[in-house]
Amino acid sequence: MPPHLLRRPWVAAGALLAGGALALAPTAAQAHSLTSSTISTHVTGTGVDATISVALDALEAATGTTYDGQDAEAYADDVVEYLADHLTVTSTDGTEWAETFSGATIEDVEGIESFSVDVSFDTAGSDTSGFDLTYDAVIEADPAHEAVVVLTDPQGDVTTAGVLTSSDDTLSVAVEGTTASSDGGHGVLDMVGYGFEHVLQGADHLLFLVALLLAAPLVVVAGRWQRRDGPVSSLRGVLGVVSAFTLGHSVTLVASALGWVEVPTRLVEVLVAVSVAVAAIHVLRPLFRRGETVIAAGFGLVHGLAFAGILAGLGLAGTPSLPALLAFNVGVELAQVLATLLVFPSLYVLARSRFATATRVTGGLVALAAATCWVLDRLGILANPLAGAEAALVGHPLAVAAGLAVVAGAAWAGDRRRRGATDGPRLEGALR
Repeated sequence: MPPHLLRRPWVAAGALLAGGALALAPTAAQAHSLTSSTISTHVTGTGVDATISVALDALEAATGTTYDGQDAEAYADDVVEYLADHLTVTSTDGTEWAETFSGATIEDVEGIESFSVDVSFDTAGSDTSGFDLTYDAVIEADPAHEAVVVLTDPQGDVTTAGVLTSSDDTLSVAVEGTTASSDGGHGVLDMVGYGFEHVLQGADHLLFLVALLLAAPLVVVAGRWQRRDGPVSSLRGVLGVVSAFTLGHSVTLVASALGWVEVPTRLVEVLVAVSVAVAAIHVLRPLFRRGETVIAAGFGLVHGLAFAGILAGLGLAGTPSLPALLAFNVGVELAQVLATLLVFPSLYVLARSRFATATRVTGGLVALAAATCWVLDRLGILANPLAGAEAALVGHPLAVAAGLAVVAGAAWAGDRRRRGATDGPRLEGALR
């Protein structure tokens, strides 16, 4: 940044904006939620089995076991014993089903190393059309943790049966139209909530959107950023960015979730980080006219692949589970709209203040720095050095949005006082 810029009074506002952008973005390690596990349950004509998937970091915090790169089966012994102690499945007649664990693997799910293990249940001839599943692994150590139960019935239909929490760790599952569907679509609402939570905890997705929103009140004139004419024009810019992002990620979310497109997870995660870098560069110096809309649509395709990764972790990949898929996408859109409503009004006010350049440059530099750290981290070159600062701020997104609004309000009030001080002497001279 040129030295003369550092002497301007907008530096404090820029610093606050930087903090706000970081606070809306969880750590790179937590770009996708560590606060939930998945129990993918399959009911067939001959029995019941499940696959449990838990983030390694969450397991380590709950059990004290550390994975140091050894064989997954060797690491599994202690973890399986822990999971077995915290999992009970009982038929409707009160018979507790014996459990057999196998097939332990360590896999990368949406940029997070996760432990997965298969469980088969000995139903002892019990009726499998209904059973109670009790599970509090990790939840008992971290009350904020949840376990999402996904059910595949004998016909191959996939639904979200429910979510296990610290306040309710038992789920009554009915295979023909699960408990979720029989009480008015609770399973669909769970998927909406899961998509909503996934985006709000996705640092890369949020920062990509915020970077593009920085450009929404602006227009490219002769290769440089200029203010748009007014709020109507800026609103069109916002709608263009949000609509393009929605179109892009919806296409690949559906295509990937239904198994039509398959891209390696690590490549997707790196490309998502690159998308944030491209958006940041465009904010700092426009790449081309209306570039923010093109970037939103083009890289939205990449973000859709990343969104689909969480569905794969839920066991919903490659299946025609359209209600669950659409519900998840609705949650993604609601989170996107909420983030826009919380952030853009303040960005618009700052863009029309004397701090406009500071807002744009600071926001762009923050996004570029975060994106660079994510790329290096996801390529295994360097652990993210910003993780600590991000983690310290991630827990209070509403407070950060309010802080950004205060900064915008102060900038607006300062501009009014400045105009008043300039107009005052002119008025006094006219009266004389």
